[in-house]
Amino acid sequence: MRISNLQSPISITLILLLATFLRFYRIDAQSLWHDEGNSYQMTLKSADRIIGDAAADIHPPLYYFLLSAWRAVAGKSEFALRGLSAFFGIILVTLVYKIGKKSFDETAALASAFFAAIHPALIYYSQEMRMYELVAMIGAGSWLLVIGNWRGEARSWRLEVRGWKLEVGSWIVTAAVIAAGLYTHYSFAFIIIAINICILIRITHHASRITLNYQLLITWLAPQILALLLYLPWLPIAFRQLTTWPAARENLPILESLLGVTRWLTLGHTMDADLAIPALIGLAALIGLGMYRTSVTTDKVHVGGLRFVLPRFQSPVMAIALWLLVPSTLTVIFGLFSVAFSKFLIIAVPAMCLMLGVGAAGLFAPKVGDDVSLRWIIMRGSTSRAVAIIALAGGMLVTLTMTLALTNLYSNPLYARADYRGIAQFLNRVSREGDVILTNSPSQEEVFRYYYTQQNVIPVARSRPLNVPEQIAELETISKTYKRIFVLYWGDEQADPKKVIESWLNEKTFKAYDQWYGDARLAAYAVNQTAGTMNQKVNARFGDRIRLEGYSINDSSFAAGDILQLTLFWNPQSLISNRYKIFVHLSGDPDSPPVAQHDGEPVGGLVLTTMWKPNEIVRDNHGVFLPLDLPRGEYKLAVGLYDVNTGERLTLADGHDKLFLDSIVVK
Repeated sequence: MRISNLQSPISITLILLLATFLRFYRIDAQSLWHDEGNSYQMTLKSADRIIGDAAADIHPPLYYFLLSAWRAVAGKSEFALRGLSAFFGIILVTLVYKIGKKSFDETAALASAFFAAIHPALIYYSQEMRMYELVAMIGAGSWLLVIGNWRGEARSWRLEVRGWKLEVGSWIVTAAVIAAGLYTHYSFAFIIIAINICILIRITHHASRITLNYQLLITWLAPQILALLLYLPWLPIAFRQLTTWPAARENLPILESLLGVTRWLTLGHTMDADLAIPALIGLAALIGLGMYRTSVTTDKVHVGGLRFVLPRFQSPVMAIALWLLVPSTLTVIFGLFSVAFSKFLIIAVPAMCLMLGVGAAGLFAPKVGDDVSLRWIIMRGSTSRAVAIIALAGGMLVTLTMTLALTNLYSNPLYARADYRGIAQFLNRVSREGDVILTNSPSQEEVFRYYYTQQNVIPVARSRPLNVPEQIAELETISKTYKRIFVLYWGDEQADPKKVIESWLNEKTFKAYDQWYGDARLAAYAVNQTAGTMNQKVNARFGDRIRLEGYSINDSSFAAGDILQLTLFWNPQSLISNRYKIFVHLSGDPDSPPVAQHDGEPVGGLVLTTMWKPNEIVRDNHGVFLPLDLPRGEYKLAVGLYDVNTGERLTLADGHDKLFLDSIVVK
């Protein structure tokens, strides 16, 4: 049975419904994260402030204007704010379908739209309140306009100028789309480069001689010039931002970059490399099949007696391949394929979906333009059956692996965004007078205040690069003012690459809590309230190399929610080759699991046991956070050490693996 004119609208409607469901499913399950908080705060500002703050940041302002208008209508809930990107994602699937239909045929268009509907990266950024889905959508729209112009399908008012028919209406639309892309994200320039390469190849498509198609040249240059004029007000800002903004670039080996970029373009970032292998095999099969289905031909070029065989770029699949390859290659060349910047590849993902769709459509028709029949596998020859088998196997491998990547996206905590909602809920329970919360990346305050309304929040690490003397002076002032310090760590590699803040706190205070919330981390420190010297001697030997000389504790009675401060004084007897962690346990019954504990390497990880020098005292601070629901009563405090790699504990002379230090009372 053939796909009729009626069945085609039904098919694309079902695909769009699937795309809608996947983009709105659990869209608010995770909290807003760092950059989304920045987007939200932008919606609260005037137009002048948006422009000014965008100029001081690294992103152009168009998305923020659209989000501000959207927020005014839809509201400020997580579901509403992210809904704008979800709608961009649905439109993007529609554009992929239209590009597939113009470039290839209905079957390839539907298959491409299906892959766009389930692509993990497109869904991920459809559920994020940032500009990346918008720039991908505009990129697809610009490609659709170019294809329309190539085939003479643009409908516009025509103006006679010196004998040329110039498509003025089409120019304006194309220029507006290009300018919108540039005002959305700077990576859109990669799309412009890819389109220009395609146009230049189109203009000089005769490989044996250069034949300029002046009308095509003018038709494409005119909208670009107009777009540049529209972009001129922002151009100096863009130049300054791109040439001065500090960014940690990463240049990987060629093979590693090739595999990493291919995996990201196929599955996004929610899939481990090993598990992505089936999808890469399927991808190779579908791309090879797509090249076969579109009948890519070659031209022979003679240069200085040498003969070269080059692919003929008149085939639409070669243009789509350039859309895929140019942004990917430039991303790697500029060192942008890293955790922070790999999302720039989103502009090439629609091209990947089209490449996959063209190959997968071979299940129904071996060549582009063939009639689509579900009986052709039986009725046609061995070549057709081979094409169908390759298309089916490749499509299933890619689809199943995408499904696994989507499962990771929705529910695997390893791929979760920073959970500022969870952090705020915890702090609302435990914070008290005398507490302060530091955000080590100043713009974290924007997303944190979406959930946390109290005023005891101070952004630190405000300067880039970090001014170390000023930062230490500020920390000293804070430690004199507040009793407990909570710190939100995120983006250390840019905000505080040498970990000045964490190192100072580890040395000068008592770390009592260290917990990951997605890819953000919350740590709690108690400001020093103990004597600077040892007030209890124990002289206990752990193993044959480490002796605990004694300890000091800040009090003997506490309330639930307090932080117990313990200083341990270690004396290594010889060089230590293994890394050990120190554990501090608080137990009601020595034979029962601890009710509170703190584990960590010495001095907050600053002075590892492998760095200890024989007979030099190591002063090691530990804090123990007493749970809010800890019952009143007497508890035993114990300490011990275990190997970081094996978990094996060091034992005392009496054979026990922990030393009981003291008793405390919880009132």
